[in-house]
Amino acid sequence: MKRIVCFGFLLLSTYAVTAQDEGEITKRERIDRSKNIFIGGGGSFTLGENIGDYSLGYNLEAGFLKRLNRVLSIGPSISYLRFDYDPEATNDERGAYYGEGDIPVDWYSNTYETWGDKYPTTAGNTYDYRYLLTLEGGDLSLISLALNIKLNFIPITEDKKVSVYGFAKPFISFSDREAVTGSGVREVWESYELRKGTANESDDELYYYQGDQKWYPDGYEEEWDSEGFPVLEKETAVTGGIFIGPGVEFVPTNAFSFYFQAAFGYTFPVSYVSTESYDDTIDSYIDDEFPMVKKGFPSLNLQFGVSYNF
Repeated sequence: MKRIVCFGFLLLSTYAVTAQDEGEITKRERIDRSKNIFIGGGGSFTLGENIGDYSLGYNLEAGFLKRLNRVLSIGPSISYLRFDYDPEATNDERGAYYGEGDIPVDWYSNTYETWGDKYPTTAGNTYDYRYLLTLEGGDLSLISLALNIKLNFIPITEDKKVSVYGFAKPFISFSDREAVTGSGVREVWESYELRKGTANESDDELYYYQGDQKWYPDGYEEEWDSEGFPVLEKETAVTGGIFIGPGVEFVPTNAFSFYFQAAFGYTFPVSYVSTESYDDTIDSYIDDEFPMVKKGFPSLNLQFGVSYNF
């Protein structure tokens, strides 16, 4: 009996020692800091053709991640993305809308006799004109709530100093496009017939031939605001989309780590200013929807950030 008891005690002791060894091994493999709070920001760029009249934007993001294992992390975040309307994108040839009109006969009624002989008062003479837009407002911003799914390409260990990862961030977003105001200034291409066709040519530079073949304002300016053009009103909407991309994190198992990532984003249709989406004709200028479009908004967002791991 004593032999059996001693043998049993020996087996239990052996099992306990073995379990203790396994416990130590498990502890060495486990990542102590499995949660983190992060904050980051950086520059944003529109992607593709006809993606609005906007300059460089910026983005801000803050969130929480829980490391489920050495490869996968998941958690929520909130972000702010903004693109400011860029007047220079509209006040160039992209913002000029061209047409052609007849020269009124009465412009010739009091011409000098020699000019009247050379350019008789008959219809059919035409001149080129254009409307040049001057706009302001129209800034686009999005506040988004996202689910972050982060996948480390190489499993995290306690001694790893650099980690490369990929991520996906499906999100819902509140979009806001500010109201747009401005004017359309009509200009006339310098025409010899048109400018010599007035009796008071010396009193009006527009109708005096300069010989420089330039566009000249003809004094007509059409004010733009939401009262006359409802499409210019401020617009808000709830939409969604996704960000995907790669990133790199430095000292991921320390209390503080740093990261850089590039997020390629696509936001479902939102309203924004895009003059280039329209042909440069008067028909575009008088379109009820001009200069707005409502479609998907792709962007590239570069982001630097810091994480507190605990």
